[in-house]
Formats: sequence, C-alpha cells, structure tokens
Amino acid sequence: MLGPDDLGGVAPLAVDRDSWVRLRPPQPCEGDYPEAKAERAVTAVIDVDRAPIAVMEYVGVYRRGEARRYLRELRDVLKVCEGTAWRIEATGVAGPDSLLLRYSDTFEHVDKWITHHTYLVVARKGRAVVLVADAGWETDSGDPAVARRLITPALRRAAGLH
Repeated sequence: MLGPDDLGGVAPLAVDRDSWVRLRPPQPCEGDYPEAKAERAVTAVIDVDRAPIAVMEYVGVYRRGEARRYLRELRDVLKVCEGTAWRIEATGVAGPDSLLLRYSDTFEHVDKWITHHTYLVVARKGRAVVLVADAGWETDSGDPAVARRLITPALRRAAGLH
C-alpha cells in the first residue's frame, strides 16, 4: 500500500465501509465481475501545488486468472457502456493490463450544477488488482497525472502479494 514516502509525508488511513464504494473496485453497468478473495483500501488528503486533494488506493487479491478476467471484463463492459458516468481515457498507462478511467458525477452546489471528475488508474500485478484514484477536492476535479504518478509505487508494493 502507498505510504508517507509516496504521499508527501502524509500517512494514509484505512477506508471505512461507506467511503469510495463505487471505486472499490469499479463495476460499472452490467458485468460478470469476479470477486477479490481479499481486499484493502486506504485514503489520504495530500498537497499538490499547494492545494489539498483526496486520493485513494484499493488493492484486491484474486484467485489465479481472476485479476486478469476482472480487467478484461471492465474493459469490455466500458466499450459498450456509453452514456454512463464511466469512461476509458487511455489503455496501457501502467503496463499492458492497465486502464486510465474517468468517473463523472454531476451535482448541485451553491445554486450551480457542477460536473466533477475522479480519475483512476486500474492495473494488474500478478493476482492483484491495484487502483489509485485522484478525486480532487470538493468541487475541483481530480488530475489524471496524479493517479498515473501514484500507480507506479502502488504496483511496486503489490508485486509481493499472493
């Protein structure tokens, strides 16, 4: 899991049961997603360019072949799941089994409608699915570059999971 060295000195906290639910792991639209046999998620508020942002890391360990199947199912579902809150922004951003996703949510804030974007990199490392998300802060959207930067140390740490 990401640690203070990866997060500018901030120690991540365990994610509670009700937080980040749609992203742990993403299962948009109708799909036949395998379930992780073990999972954990952490979150932190870090400083990027003198502004706070909320980030989350999820790691799920799957049975043999299921992590690859999860990513394949996610990719296939999102190809035909047009018009939803989910979108594939790029593939192969952290190796061949990886996706950069955008999750969009529209809500009213101070008499204005805001569309907020959370960016996630979802990648496979062996039997683990690793996800790093940047949700930005309040009404400010996340930044895909932050998710891309954090996935590298997250995957490195996940390499030893079985």
